[in-house]
This record gives sequence, C-alpha cells and structure tokens, in this order.
Amino acid sequence: MSGGCAGATSLSVVYPLDFTRTRLAADTKKQFKGMGDCLTQIFKSDGPQGLYRGFGISVVGIFFYRASYFGLYDTSKGIMGKDVNIVFKFFVANCVTTVSGIIAYPLDSVRRRMMMQSG
Repeated sequence: MSGGCAGATSLSVVYPLDFTRTRLAADTKKQFKGMGDCLTQIFKSDGPQGLYRGFGISVVGIFFYRASYFGLYDTSKGIMGKDVNIVFKFFVANCVTTVSGIIAYPLDSVRRRMMMQSG
C-alpha cells in the first residue's frame, strides 16, 4: 500500500515531463520545437488538464506496479529464507520486476493512448 502511494505521489510531479516525452517521441509532423514548446502549446490549447490527461490511469498503473512489486518481493523473501545464494536472490528479484511490469503494462498502454489525445 505504501509503495503504491509513494509511486502515485512522485508521479504527480513528473507526469508533465513524461507526457512531453511521449508527445515528442510521436511527433512525426514536427509540430513541436522542443520540450518547452510542447508544454506551452498543450497548455494553451487544453489548459492544465491537457498536461495531466491520462494521469488517473497512470496512478492506478503505478499503484498496481508498486504494490505487486513489493508484495511479490516480500513474499518471495519470506519463502526463500536467509541462507540463499546471492545469484538466486538476483534471479528472484528479476522475476518479481518482470511480473510486476507485465501486470501494469495494459494500464501503461491506455495511459499512452490518452496522452496522445491531448492537444
């Protein structure tokens, strides 16, 4: 629960930057001159809500990602015990990260789609 809340809080600060990165990456018509221009144009056309389009689904996605990450990691740590090889711990941590990403991926796709609808 706390991991999800921490992720959601940090997302509220960096979301406009991620939004801009996504828009610039998909800007094939060279509509924007750079990051500042992208933020300014979207803000002028849609207001502040345009910069945060898709934020709600992002919070849900980061909450699921962090909650599954910490939940799976703590559970696997409890199952493994203390006398486990470092290589095995590394393998388990990679599996936990991969599974958490798979859980959150559909929500990330929806988020990016919503970002592209601004402006």
